[in-house]
Amino acid sequence: MFDFRKRNPQTKIEGLDRALEILNERYQKKQITIEEFQKQCEKFGKLRLKYQKELEKKNGSLY
Repeated sequence: MFDFRKRNPQTKIEGLDRALEILNERYQKKQITIEEFQKQCEKFGKLRLKYQKELEKKNGSLY
């Protein structure tokens, strides 16, 4: 069985970027409110920072 929690931080960042694209499309089509859009953007932003730090830590440990 595959454990998704152990995925590469870069993969997680790419997934968040794609989720943000989808969220933006939904907002542009007026399928979600500005409040929901902002709430989700903030959530994705925090997660992206977390994974970016993990990626930097992982890449820094290679040297």
